[in-house]
Amino acid sequence: MNIVLIDDDIKFLKIFKSKVKGYAKKIFSNFNIDISLDISILEKNIYSIYFLDIDLINENGIDVAKKIKKGNSNAKVIFTTSKNDLIHNAISIQPFYFIRKSDLETDLATAFILIEDYFLKKEFYSFKYEQEKINLYIEDIIYFEINDHLLTIYTNSKQYYLYKPLKQLINEIHSPLIIQVNRKQCINLSHITNKKRNTLILDNSTKIKIGNRYKDNLKSKLSQYINQEVNNDI
Repeated sequence: MNIVLIDDDIKFLKIFKSKVKGYAKKIFSNFNIDISLDISILEKNIYSIYFLDIDLINENGIDVAKKIKKGNSNAKVIFTTSKNDLIHNAISIQPFYFIRKSDLETDLATAFILIEDYFLKKEFYSFKYEQEKINLYIEDIIYFEINDHLLTIYTNSKQYYLYKPLKQLINEIHSPLIIQVNRKQCINLSHITNKKRNTLILDNSTKIKIGNRYKDNLKSKLSQYINQEVNNDI
């Protein structure tokens, strides 16, 4: 689980990181927390949880959050602010939660109750990797592919390498989000940003060719997924 804290107050960041770490270790067996005084860190990394100051010195936090969610639809953005009057303006982008710095302890505790509830209910794929048990959330898998018997699972933050047949991995993950689109590649429907003729464009800018024998199934599954997402938003 990759978490980032962005705030232009270094003193607050250090205190905040310590508090977030204390909550995160109660929920996640594997996590990483980065801190930054500006948004430059977002050019190099993609995270699952973003704690973002609404009122950064050189940036509008709401605009930054829009860019984050455009490039990473599964991102959970939690705004932090010392100006409570800005909260109303931020509601339009549907953040995961708000943390008022004036009520840091109370709001952070509530945020992690919601985080725990959300992430513990999510589907994950469990496997052993480099002598460690990994619980990889299905929504974090962008796509995977096989070459010369080596399977590579691509996520926003890491790649995992496994030796097993493609069909076996599909069956083990067993998720309606995972669809095979050609002989060697499977994609996660939630990471598709565009479709151009016989090519899918994923949210990490990867382009995947659609095999002829997989077109009809992909069309059907993608339509079901879109309809479900629309209904969930109503």
